[in-house]
Amino acid sequence: MSRPAAAMSPGQTNRRFILMAVVLGLIGAILVYVAFSRNTGSGGGSGDQVPVVVAKSDIAARTKITASMVEVKLVNAADVSATAFSDTAAVIGQVTRFPIAANEQVLSTKLVPLTGTGSTVSKSLSYAIPPGKRAIAITVDEVTSAGGLILPGDYVDILVVYDIDFQSDPRDPSSREKASAYFIHTLFQDVEVLAVSTTVVDTVASNEATTGHRPRNSEANPNPEAITVTLALSPEDAQKLYLAEKNGYIRLSVRPYNDTEIRPIDPMIESDLFPRNLPNPFIR
Repeated sequence: MSRPAAAMSPGQTNRRFILMAVVLGLIGAILVYVAFSRNTGSGGGSGDQVPVVVAKSDIAARTKITASMVEVKLVNAADVSATAFSDTAAVIGQVTRFPIAANEQVLSTKLVPLTGTGSTVSKSLSYAIPPGKRAIAITVDEVTSAGGLILPGDYVDILVVYDIDFQSDPRDPSSREKASAYFIHTLFQDVEVLAVSTTVVDTVASNEATTGHRPRNSEANPNPEAITVTLALSPEDAQKLYLAEKNGYIRLSVRPYNDTEIRPIDPMIESDLFPRNLPNPFIR
């Protein structure tokens, strides 16, 4: 004969309900945590991501960035560098100082500082040289460099004076006497000053070819104590300038901004400064 099931007391029933509620609460909390973790691991919502410029493929050092080399991707905000860019327009046309790998963020520290001030610009002379030109320095003093007021980015004419011994009076073809005279000519016109001492021209980065003088982003301060001025010349003209410096006296004449006119200038000898009726200006 079977025994009747023992009836549960009200206290036992309440404990079971409480235990079941606790278990279900724990399960719900675990499910919420798992869902949140998956959402965070997959990049989070749109508010957790920011646009960043990255390289589409490997970009070598000393490469001018074009539109086909970079793109914008959404990246977790926590993974974005403080020196990254959010717009491709900010990097197109700039030059890489170091290589950039595919999908790597394009950072300002990996680009040549073509604009700006201070020591960062002074390290970038090779990037400030116009295509086809060379940077060559000459020795100057305060007088040679227009009172020490020549600035990086100015354009100058280069005058050279030679002390020449002529075999005869250059103004008298019949003269057989040896005569010494100073001879001056304008060796080059409209030459860009790339640097004064160690301060390099602060050029404006541009994707388009410019006509006339290259604009500069900022003005340097005059340096009357500078002993060198670096000029942009073709390789052939750089040779001529070096030869002229070794054999003559150089003076720089500053041009007005955007005055690019190149015109014939006749050379002169010192007798051209004398009145025509002097008996013999070459006799000292």
